[in-house]
Amino acid sequence: MEKVRLGFVGAGFMGQLAHLANFAELKEKCEVIALAEPKEKLARAVAARYGIPKVYRDHRKLCEDPEVEAVVEVTTDFLHVPIALDLIEAGKHVMMEKPIATCLEDARRAVEAARSRGVKLMVGYMKRYDPGVERAKAILDELKDSGELGEIVFARAHCLCGNWTCNIGQPIRTDEPTSEVRPRLPEWLDPEDARAFLGFNNVFCHNFNLLRFLAGDAEGVRFAELSGPTKVVVLDMGGYAATLELGGISAHRWEEHTQVYFSHGWVRVDTPPPMLQQVPAEVEVYKAGKAREVVRPVPEWEWSFARQAEHFLDCILNNWEPRSSGEDALRDMELIEETFRRFFRKPEGPPKSIWAKRRISRG
Repeated sequence: MEKVRLGFVGAGFMGQLAHLANFAELKEKCEVIALAEPKEKLARAVAARYGIPKVYRDHRKLCEDPEVEAVVEVTTDFLHVPIALDLIEAGKHVMMEKPIATCLEDARRAVEAARSRGVKLMVGYMKRYDPGVERAKAILDELKDSGELGEIVFARAHCLCGNWTCNIGQPIRTDEPTSEVRPRLPEWLDPEDARAFLGFNNVFCHNFNLLRFLAGDAEGVRFAELSGPTKVVVLDMGGYAATLELGGISAHRWEEHTQVYFSHGWVRVDTPPPMLQQVPAEVEVYKAGKAREVVRPVPEWEWSFARQAEHFLDCILNNWEPRSSGEDALRDMELIEETFRRFFRKPEGPPKSIWAKRRISRG
């Protein structure tokens, strides 16, 4: 296979500016040959801009197209798994936007289907492909192996959001209505809590995923406080704790970092706004002791979304396992559901609503 013949599902803001624009630049590795988008005028306008020859109203037409080998799916969260299952069943490799799903049951179905059909399933955790994050990951792995800074004693992920679009520009838009989508939620979730759960899952799945990538996998959730504007989660990392401080503020900058503490120093990664092109994460390595050294590596000027797109194609062309595979993303969904279950738990059973009653979390 010299090039991947690629299809797209979804042509909204992220579909156009974060994904399609980057795949269209990778002409030596792929050819975007089809776009499925229910808004007909939008689909034709986007296809014309990017020179996509085939336009479909329904993703099932992509499933039937023998020329399409892989598909990038960028739709609303509820549709990730239903669309992916149809594509996987048709033997297509799939890259889907994060989160992998809106309930654990759906996530498991997608992973099992990809495994059964022998196709690639990748989830769009683009932060893993940031050059600064990659550098930090390599440094952390070396420090864990060498023991130079001792053992890991603590880790934290901090994200209070802010301006994430950074004037990237405007996608093509039309006045066509958006179709209603049936919600897909955990069976145990009170309907009154759906909005809180979905917002948390959509934004902060990134922080669970990045923390695990840098520090290592979590054994479970120790504590969760979700009632205020800022949420706090404590994970059991198997010998030490990790905290996640998550929320949203009005800020010109993007307020996000991940830090791994050793007995004698730390590695800190400040990740840039998602849509800020060609600006990598900043990395700081502090070494204590007599030297008291601070090192700040300088990563390449590249954009995580572009590197993510190239990685998906390389996985298909070289038969690699994706760095942000569906199987790995399944763990994030498990931890997020466990976070909400732990927050809801009370001796007499779950309370009626996240907003109606004060929660008590027990370790």
